[in-house]
Amino acid sequence: MPPRMPPRMNVLTGDLGNSRSKFRAWSVEDGRAPRLIGSADFDTAPGLGAQVRAWRASAPRIDAVALANVASPAIEAELLEALAARAPDPGLAIACRAPERVGRDRLFAARGALELLADDAAGAIVIDAGTALTVDAVRADRVFLGGAIAPGPALLAQALADGTARLPRVTPRTGVAALGRDTEEALLAGVVIGFRGAARELARAVAEESGLAGAPLFLTGGACGFLIDPPVFAAARHVEDLVHLGLLAACRDSASP
Repeated sequence: MPPRMPPRMNVLTGDLGNSRSKFRAWSVEDGRAPRLIGSADFDTAPGLGAQVRAWRASAPRIDAVALANVASPAIEAELLEALAARAPDPGLAIACRAPERVGRDRLFAARGALELLADDAAGAIVIDAGTALTVDAVRADRVFLGGAIAPGPALLAQALADGTARLPRVTPRTGVAALGRDTEEALLAGVVIGFRGAARELARAVAEESGLAGAPLFLTGGACGFLIDPPVFAAARHVEDLVHLGLLAACRDSASP
């Protein structure tokens, strides 16, 4: 049985994504909401362990480290060694055919959403927009039902450039028009407005098929600005550090007697 979590401690959480890795330091105290005391973001690339170790040297004292990784196994191994970190269990039953293949970021984002869910809610739809767009359903009784994975805006732009002979690579930005007046504008319209439409339709269909139509929506991820400006979902709650909240909840559970 793991040792009980001390009444007060500092926890470092790491969300290792395909493009960016986000680290947050928290002060955790019994009976209180976690308090953010430090943060840093880095490109996900070889040498990440050294960068995070250097940052940690000037950060507040850290008592425990927990990671969620969808980057390469080599990057994960580098971080685990550099930080003496662990990957806690998200504390969810996974109703998928291959539970071991479900991305840890998806599971911890779902767990983070449950931490913020009202007592009378049946579950939540979690939309994580980054390199990839994931739309997942999780029940309030801690059952992860699955969801959908689609390309994010930058990946869509890259695929169009790489898969065609004459289309240029564009840099997605918010606020574009659907009616493009030249090739670049047309590409931006397809990427940005197409991404917004995909998120809207996937959220609707995932909620309906999971039996969670009308459930609260949670938005997170580095590209969720494309869904906020202008807003795609009228009542969605934007939580920047949703994966980190899930990691903190999992740490708390694993340390309980």
